[in-house]
Amino acid sequence: MKKFLALITLTAFVFGAFGCSSLRTIRRNRDRDRDRDEREEEEEEPEELEIDAEFGTFVINNGWVLVDSQSGGSQYVFCNEDDTESRQAPNNLTVRNDTNFYAEDEHEDFCAAILQQIHGQAAQYNGTAAMTEYGQFGENMCYRFDMDCEDLDVIQWYVIGDYEYVMFSLMIVDEDQAEEDNCIEMTEDAVNSFVWNR
Repeated sequence: MKKFLALITLTAFVFGAFGCSSLRTIRRNRDRDRDRDEREEEEEEPEELEIDAEFGTFVINNGWVLVDSQSGGSQYVFCNEDDTESRQAPNNLTVRNDTNFYAEDEHEDFCAAILQQIHGQAAQYNGTAAMTEYGQFGENMCYRFDMDCEDLDVIQWYVIGDYEYVMFSLMIVDEDQAEEDNCIEMTEDAVNSFVWNR
């Protein structure tokens, strides 16, 4: 009987030690895998793209890249880096600087003129247009206009300057992809980051 109890005790000890050792190995492997996954996530995060244009500076994030063939001077075009080789029209962002007839403190008149203009543009595509937001974006007075059309949506933010403006125009062709890419948030971040070069 003593030998039997000793054998049971020894067996329990061996399996217990093996179980603890296995548990430690499992935990160590799990921790190593978690650390590797965290490092990979950090490596996969796209870097911000800082643009220093003649008219101002702003930041593009979320893995979007400059489309060199359509950019230069007072206009910059961006799309998701996965869309640069696409033959279809991808979702894209155009940032353009231009002049107007309105002083900075006449921004309400400028807003009315833009709204009239985009009503006409939206109608050409069987769509509607509206001013949906205004106020301070970062350091600047800004207006947002939404155009909902048959085959695409366009959201434009106008940063108000003195007899000039910067338009951030987001064209959405693929709504599902735009949501996946967080296009609106990316553009709002760009607008918020904008600083005039004066």
